[in-house]
Amino acid sequence: MGSRPGVSGRVGASKNGNHVRSGERPKPDAQAQKNGALRHRPATNGAVAVEPAIKLVGLAKSFGKRQVLKGVNFTIAPGELVEVTGPSGSGKTTLLRLVHGQLRPNAGEIWVRGRGLHRFWRGGLGGLRREVAFVFQEQRLLPRLNAFENIVFALQLRDPQVPNRTIKQRAMEALESVGLASRRTAYAHQLSAGERQRIAIARALATRPKVLLADEPLNSMDEENAAIITHLLEQAAANGTTVIVASHRHTFAATRILRLPSERVMSNGAHRAAARGNGHAIVHLNGNGNGSGNGNGNGQSNGHSNGNGHAKGALVPSAWWKLVFPTRERHRRSPKVPRLPLWRRSLAFAANGWRLVVLNGLRSWSRDARLTTPVIGTIALLLVLCGTLSLVGIAVERVVADQASQASVVRVYLAPTATPESVTALRAKLLADSRVSSVRQLTPEQALAEASKRPGLDSLASLSSTNPFPASLDVRVKLPTQVGAVAGSVKGDPAVDPSYPTSYDPDTYARLKHFVLIAGAIAGGVVLLFAAVAYAVIANAMRGIAASRRQEVAVTRLLGARGWMMRGPFVVEGMTTGALAGALAGAIVAGTYLLAMRFESAVYLQVLPGVDATAVQYVLAAVITAGLVLGTATALFGFRKARA
Repeated sequence: MGSRPGVSGRVGASKNGNHVRSGERPKPDAQAQKNGALRHRPATNGAVAVEPAIKLVGLAKSFGKRQVLKGVNFTIAPGELVEVTGPSGSGKTTLLRLVHGQLRPNAGEIWVRGRGLHRFWRGGLGGLRREVAFVFQEQRLLPRLNAFENIVFALQLRDPQVPNRTIKQRAMEALESVGLASRRTAYAHQLSAGERQRIAIARALATRPKVLLADEPLNSMDEENAAIITHLLEQAAANGTTVIVASHRHTFAATRILRLPSERVMSNGAHRAAARGNGHAIVHLNGNGNGSGNGNGNGQSNGHSNGNGHAKGALVPSAWWKLVFPTRERHRRSPKVPRLPLWRRSLAFAANGWRLVVLNGLRSWSRDARLTTPVIGTIALLLVLCGTLSLVGIAVERVVADQASQASVVRVYLAPTATPESVTALRAKLLADSRVSSVRQLTPEQALAEASKRPGLDSLASLSSTNPFPASLDVRVKLPTQVGAVAGSVKGDPAVDPSYPTSYDPDTYARLKHFVLIAGAIAGGVVLLFAAVAYAVIANAMRGIAASRRQEVAVTRLLGARGWMMRGPFVVEGMTTGALAGALAGAIVAGTYLLAMRFESAVYLQVLPGVDATAVQYVLAAVITAGLVLGTATALFGFRKARA
């Protein structure tokens, strides 16, 4: 029966779980509000009182200037089935979303199983949602998974330490409970609206939640299926699950009904006794003041009151000494379900983690082939460009190093008429100089062999039938700045060629410095180009991933997935894309190198001097690594955008 709106006219739940009459307000438990813990407390009559599963205190929610909920005070006991009714736009869905943590209240308090959602809204929502299931009005099944896989996925998210065999058994039992075992391989787009709703309810019930929120669960259902769903939700409440159903009109055998937007709370007198397994009774008043109490079927018998304060039946009052000396009675705990050994749970966790992260990531990648193929091609072209520029950079570095090495070496050319004695004397003189590091003598044949290995000098010998390179002494100076002084000290020596005594060139250092500056500018430009192209590739791929996976990420979060369960598949998908792009780019670079060495080795040595097979292998390793990094970064940025 209904009560008048207002604080004094609402029907609430007292601390011991019993409903109070209109005008009676149960005293709030300040300590429970302070720490938010679910505790069993002794009631005034010595019985054990259970903290409410959900408590709303002065709850208010507005969207802009439109206020949907204002000052809602409501308490729901564990195992209670409550209906929230009202017309469209009255705030039924908003209330459920607030309890589920999808929205944050503008004012008031929300306590769900001892956790204050008004305090820390985002923190720990995943753990809460693994205990609070939500049946959405729009079903929100994952389109990439079939009906059976949707339920298995929810069970894996709920507790990855359960063996896969048990998970599949529970999923099949859930499908059989809604009469859809024959449709287990059908995807969401292959199911009717009613079938999708039944799958969503089966998914929610299969996780065995502590609290179940159902938003219009009987939408798009015929009478037969509606009766099945009604029985399942009522049975869940009888088994101890707190059930809150939002509907346009009263349908379920609920203990109480919250009518919006008037915020009136009505006891359910139109149905049979509906308090199931929650340790409280509903009192119905008749016209002459007598009352009757319906037991909850959990150890309490029916009792009748004749209006004079005396009870008859099984409602036996507590012992007199408990009224004088109140004591706390021990709450009988339900028998614990035996847990699996640690090694079994660890093995199941590893197997489920592999399925959730690696297999789901590979499956998502294969189903997104239409989106990932352009990304692979773009990243591969970028990596080919970077690999080619890396080879050019290695060649330039070798040339710079060679030029720097040659800048500290001065070649002293010996005269054709120099005797061995004069050459020995000149060598001893140079070794005695403290500025000289080493002296090496070269014959004309050795000088010709070295020249043939240097770009631009290999064809010099073909211009003449004789050897154009004379005998010389290669003098390595400790400091390049002292090369000129050492070269000047050998002029006029009888063993030195007077027409062309040394290879010293005063402009060599200026040219080397200029060359180094140019090479550095080119390298900086290449790095900037790489960064710009990489950003463009990541941004484009990120938008595509976010657009295609936004719904999946949202549903996975609402199912209570942990962070690694959501992020892991994206990382696997990104690494797969990057690895394939890197392998493709590496194959192109390696193939180009092999073809150049096979058919145009001379041109290759001229264009990229000093770049051998070892350098190419390092470049290939760097290309594949860069592909992995780019693919992973693209996936992670896409995940962040989809999650936001």
